[in-house]
Amino acid sequence: MTNAQHVRASSRTLTVCSVILIIVGIPTMAHEVIGAIYGVTTSTAALAVSASCVSAFVGLVFFVWLARFVPSVLSWIAAFMWGTGGALIIAGIGNGVTDAAVQAMSLGGETTDVMTSVVSGPLIEETAKGIGALMLILAARRTLQYPAQGAVLGGLVGLGFAWGEDIGYYVSALEDDTGGLGQAFLIRGVLGGFGHAIYTGVFAYFLVWAFLRARNAFVGILAVCGGFVGAVLLHAQANGVGFLAPEDSWNLTYGAIELPVTAVAITFLVWGVRRRRATLET
Repeated sequence: MTNAQHVRASSRTLTVCSVILIIVGIPTMAHEVIGAIYGVTTSTAALAVSASCVSAFVGLVFFVWLARFVPSVLSWIAAFMWGTGGALIIAGIGNGVTDAAVQAMSLGGETTDVMTSVVSGPLIEETAKGIGALMLILAARRTLQYPAQGAVLGGLVGLGFAWGEDIGYYVSALEDDTGGLGQAFLIRGVLGGFGHAIYTGVFAYFLVWAFLRARNAFVGILAVCGGFVGAVLLHAQANGVGFLAPEDSWNLTYGAIELPVTAVAITFLVWGVRRRRATLET
């Protein structure tokens, strides 16, 4: 089979995979959103959803500007919807079971919080998000040309996950007043607004790197495992800041750590995409 035939076959596989993820994503996304806004007033629901849309919209515009809907618009929709639906469902079930098990150990309140937020939470959530990224990258592997394209797909999954997750946080913040929403948005939408996109993007980058660059299966497996561990550790450090930051300067401490992480991730992604694109276009 020629390379052109391989690409066409892979494109068809990607289309089928994307459609499946979208079909799964529609009811699971509806379930998550309805669950988050159930029982609250229409104005509260509208404010929460709108606030969550802001950072998601900014992220999507950035990806469109940078990556131009490669490998396909359908795969982008599928990635985002897996994050908002399937990944949130899996993470919710996994976190619920794990949280109950940890609480049954009677470790104490703060220790339990650290275990669930810094240890089990990142592991479960990155696994849930990574499933969708893995499926799309496997389906698209013959159409992808450089690892940064994988980071974009993983980033889209993370954006979707954050969008769905943040709605619940904003609803909870609005139980007090709109001032609570402002504080929640500062943390969730600005200082750590693109954390989930970065974590899953790291895993997806190394996953594509393994397919395109690894000299043998052993190196490829090491790269994939390293990418997943990196995603979990980045997620864990972000959650861990909440337990280490002084209460009177929490926002400042959190921002001083997470904003540079975001800046570095954006810089490397832009460099990776533009460098490779320039190479292909010369």
